[in-house]
Amino acid sequence: MQETWQQSLKQQLINEYVQNSQEWIDINISTSGLLNLTVVSDRFIGLSIPQRKEQVLSFLDESQISHLSPGFFSLYTPQEAKSLNLSRSQLVNGASVYTWQDLAIQAANPQNQSQALVHEPHVPRTVTFYSFKGGVGRTTALTHVAWILAMRGRKVVAVDLDLEAPGLSTAFNLNPQPRYGIVDYFYERSYLPNGVAPNIPVTEIFGEVKIPNATGRVFVVPAGSLDLDYVSKVDDLRATTVLDSGENLWSIFSREIQDQLKPDILLIDSRTGINQWGALSLLQAADEVIVFLFPNEQNRQGIELLLQSLQALKNISINFVFSPVPDMTDNGLKKVRQIWQSLDKVNKTSTNGNDETDEDNEGELDSNDSPTEIDLLVVPYLLPIALADSYPVPALLDYYNKIANRIDDKTDELKRKAVLTGTDDRWKIIKSLEFPEVNAADHRQDLSQLFQRTTDFDKFLDDTTCLIRGRKGTGKTALYWLLLQHNSAAQHLAHGRLDNTMCFSVHGRYESRPSRDEFQVIHQSLVRGGKAWEAFWRAYLLLRAFQSKCFTFPKGSKGEKYKLIKSIIDSLPSEGWQSEHTKSLIQLSTDSDLRLIVIDALNLINEQAREKSKIFWFLYDDLDEDFLEKEGIRQQALTGLFQFIQACDARRLIAIRFKIFLREDIWNRLIFDNKSHFNGRDILLQWNRIDFLRLALRQAIQSKDFKNLVDRFSPVESIDQASEEVIERSLELLWGSHRRKGSKAKYVSRWVHERLTDSSGTTFPRSLSILLKGAKEQELSYRGQSSIKSPTDRLLRGKSLEIGLKKASKERCNAIQEEYPDLMKFFNSLKDVSALLSRDEMQTVWQESAQDVISSFDEFTDFISEIGLAEWRKEERYKFADIYVYGFEMIRRGTV
Repeated sequence: MQETWQQSLKQQLINEYVQNSQEWIDINISTSGLLNLTVVSDRFIGLSIPQRKEQVLSFLDESQISHLSPGFFSLYTPQEAKSLNLSRSQLVNGASVYTWQDLAIQAANPQNQSQALVHEPHVPRTVTFYSFKGGVGRTTALTHVAWILAMRGRKVVAVDLDLEAPGLSTAFNLNPQPRYGIVDYFYERSYLPNGVAPNIPVTEIFGEVKIPNATGRVFVVPAGSLDLDYVSKVDDLRATTVLDSGENLWSIFSREIQDQLKPDILLIDSRTGINQWGALSLLQAADEVIVFLFPNEQNRQGIELLLQSLQALKNISINFVFSPVPDMTDNGLKKVRQIWQSLDKVNKTSTNGNDETDEDNEGELDSNDSPTEIDLLVVPYLLPIALADSYPVPALLDYYNKIANRIDDKTDELKRKAVLTGTDDRWKIIKSLEFPEVNAADHRQDLSQLFQRTTDFDKFLDDTTCLIRGRKGTGKTALYWLLLQHNSAAQHLAHGRLDNTMCFSVHGRYESRPSRDEFQVIHQSLVRGGKAWEAFWRAYLLLRAFQSKCFTFPKGSKGEKYKLIKSIIDSLPSEGWQSEHTKSLIQLSTDSDLRLIVIDALNLINEQAREKSKIFWFLYDDLDEDFLEKEGIRQQALTGLFQFIQACDARRLIAIRFKIFLREDIWNRLIFDNKSHFNGRDILLQWNRIDFLRLALRQAIQSKDFKNLVDRFSPVESIDQASEEVIERSLELLWGSHRRKGSKAKYVSRWVHERLTDSSGTTFPRSLSILLKGAKEQELSYRGQSSIKSPTDRLLRGKSLEIGLKKASKERCNAIQEEYPDLMKFFNSLKDVSALLSRDEMQTVWQESAQDVISSFDEFTDFISEIGLAEWRKEERYKFADIYVYGFEMIRRGTV
């Protein structure tokens, strides 16, 4: 904690005047800036009172405390102090702060505090809605926020402490009204003799607001019935009253309402300005303060004064809401931003580092963690609100969602803390986490539980979608295996859309297939015979279709012309792919007569499928591995495949459909006539954040212990249907809400997604599993280390996630090296290179490591941008994606 000037002055005086246990000093600075000083020291022996004062003033001048005016100076020798029965004052612990005066004196004298007044977070959380001036929509906001929280399943108690201008029960249209209000409750207890039971129990001062379809509840504690008796009681009441039992009015009410209702959240509608009931709402009751203000100078000055006073309170969260804002244009919001930045700066100073990084979230600090306009809470001027007789106005609830989110986030965190602080349970849950990857090639995996539909999955199921593009590692092969080896899971995920569809592998790992060398032989044979690859793909499909028994050749006269083809295929070995298969395909592709019959055979497949009301999907995968790029084999082979598909479309073979899984960069470099034929018939596999978070939750709940935790605190009915907000709340149990302390810090879910996304916007699901497994392993390494504090709001701390990220990055770097082996020298050269390079620096790297592979620098930079390794940023630098920075051991400093 940074030392204040008051503490520094006290220490200087101690150094100057205190040399033994009989000597002491006491400093008290008045709220008007007068320095009142008591010094007991042997330095004053033999000096007159004026001489002592002159000596102290001279010392203060040397200490450059010019902004203070001298107040009362009491300067004694130890013997004089003893004769006067003087003793040093005790340090204040802050527990007796009840009034604004108490708070102001403490704020002016931090040197006299033994410890700050700390509001320990707890459930139920008490949130005070406060404003320096009226007319800013404070009560209106409270009613809407309470309604939203109840719709989310929270039990809310709303308390009207605006005793001099009450209206909360009217705003809620509470009917029936309770017999008594909180004024009656407070008044009776203020004057009740000790030991006498009150006549007004807490059960008779609240009513319930009926909210249709809400899973939570809202109870309202009104101020009371407005009559002359109410006026008399309010005038006579004192918020600072302490009863004979030692409890104050608020502590009694808080305890009794919690015992009766067991609420999740208390919302207080505070009195405006600086007064006793506002002090009670803020100083005694609040765990969090939401300050409402109109964006003008009067409000700014008032709230700055409040923040300066609150510097004696620590761990109290303060958020600002600007309301009602009449101009929501950029110009109108400019002033809002300026005031917000001014207040936020004071707030940080006053709360003394509420957003400091803690050891639970140590590690790299994101530049994006600094406050952004995400923190700006603005409610515009809304005419329906101004005209409404009661609240909420359902159509306008969305304007208050962000306020409710702030409250909800902290409440969830506190509830999690209650569970995750149980040491044995915590380690048991962590140990049970598995984060299994989808391995669709393993028929034993239950893909109905593990496979995550992306937002493009329905487009993939469209019969006309024939090209599935994507980077390596984005899930193309998983889709291939899903269709071939997990039929029931595929049917379940497709919601019936595959009922009449049959899937067959033409090329891929499901069946044995030609090797690279055999494809070279096929290519040479086609070139010698002057034939095109299109004929090969047609014959290849026919062979696979016959082997899969998805059609039969006709018998009798109709089958006469197919006899030779049938005999060729029938004679092939039944086990694996052998040379006979390759020779047969070459024969079917190059023999002019046979080529024509193969075309007719495809018509036959189409007719038989239609007769059965079936659609045949023919699948192609691993095309990047089996066709070499050199000598143009890949270009010619894949061009032939797409020309074959166009030919099938031209012949209206509507029962024969294709699913080709192809690397995105390969597709981009293909050049052939009528390539636009595939526009709108392709999809690019990408994992947006909601898909990615759904996958993370799906992997995590494979642990029964973690699923039980989710079901208890953040239940999710359907992962695929749940909103991003619901998914994030569940994942907060796993990795927390923010990267570090404070609501302005970056969300962990956003950090994970961004760190596992390359510069082309591609996110890799396998990297997620590796990150989480690495984080689990790291977290378990802390077990039994008493010197390392475990987080109380999450299972995996930030440091563990960073270790997991480095492991995921290493795997991704290995994958891209395997994908582009010709650039191995370039990849190796990145070690100890900055992840943020100027054009000249990048050109130097290229010249030394990649120019012999890609001769043009512009082509090189286009290529590394295309594969997601680095991008050109607006600050005129190349930035390498974080997913590669750690694995290649690059220097991350200076990146944003």
